[in-house]
Amino acid sequence: MKRPTTYTLLAVLLAAAGLPAADGQGSVFMWRVQRGETTVHLLGSIHAMKPESYPLPPAIEVAFAAAEVVVFEVDLDEMNGAAFRMLAAGSLEGGRTLEQEIGPELWGRLAATVQGTGLAPAALQFMKPWMAALSVAGLELARAGYQPSAGLDLHLSRRASDDGKERRALETVEEQLGLFTGLSAEESVAFLRSTLDELETMVPLLDEVAASWRVGDVAPVERLLGSEFAELPALREKMVAARNRAWLERIEALLAGDRDALVVVGALHLVGPEGLVALLRGRGYTVSQL
Repeated sequence: MKRPTTYTLLAVLLAAAGLPAADGQGSVFMWRVQRGETTVHLLGSIHAMKPESYPLPPAIEVAFAAAEVVVFEVDLDEMNGAAFRMLAAGSLEGGRTLEQEIGPELWGRLAATVQGTGLAPAALQFMKPWMAALSVAGLELARAGYQPSAGLDLHLSRRASDDGKERRALETVEEQLGLFTGLSAEESVAFLRSTLDELETMVPLLDEVAASWRVGDVAPVERLLGSEFAELPALREKMVAARNRAWLERIEALLAGDRDALVVVGALHLVGPEGLVALLRGRGYTVSQL
């Protein structure tokens, strides 16, 4: 059986969920929804990008300029202050160490992986396995030039603030952190093991996905990630489907209003029969990829 891609990479990419493509290929990874005179654009995001990914394609710039309201998964200003909460939630309790939690074999692999990265293995000893996985994967992505500070969400949030646009969030910081803090002990260890298994292929995969995202090509992203979610239906429900259903009502409220909006969510949330594009079409809206 093919190993699943790490939760970390899925969280960074938040790209196609291994389900039928919403349209196929447009010019960008963005869809237009209209109701009367109101237009809502749904823009798929990658949450860590390279600085050279900018400037953005013109279609995205046009949609951003027209939007009076810009909606993100979470309030990114609050997310900046959530690091301490995440560190606390990702810390082991009761004096236990990570080596005790995961055993000598996996600990040895982890320690060998971080050698030479500037991160001492001892710095990981009091982290829960999922937190250690995020740390190691983050190092690997950073070495390849992928930066959360250059992610599309943060980039557009800063610009929306500078331009005086209203910013909204689809969920709370606590709900987003819960995607990881809600992992069971077994899932947390599996997350770390999967991260180490896939570390060498993580960056090439993200390179390919980022290139496909830029030209609005959904199909290659689905081929890359399809089998992972097929093998992890509970993860798909938790990270994708349940959140999409919760967000749908808020997007419909935007369409019922009189101000144009841009909704920026991980590209994963826009495709497939559980994606926001399909859910909106099921409600009778016309949704077109640009």
